[in-house]
Amino acid sequence: MVDAKHAAAALRLPYYWFSDQAMRNKYRIPHYLLGGLVRYRLSELSAWAARSTLVQRSDTSNVGTSTEEAE
Repeated sequence: MVDAKHAAAALRLPYYWFSDQAMRNKYRIPHYLLGGLVRYRLSELSAWAARSTLVQRSDTSNVGTSTEEAE
């Protein structure tokens, strides 16, 4: 199990998605509360990212904007 910082780095997503309770609920990010700490299983996060259209959209939108800015 990993914390929000490691989860965000592993999936290359914004840290606040994992650290903020409202964002975790909004995006339905699988997480566990352990004694007041929030922890994530990388296997569950990988499965979540694979089925989440939001994560796929953010990846493709970043690619399109970076090429447009370069031109």
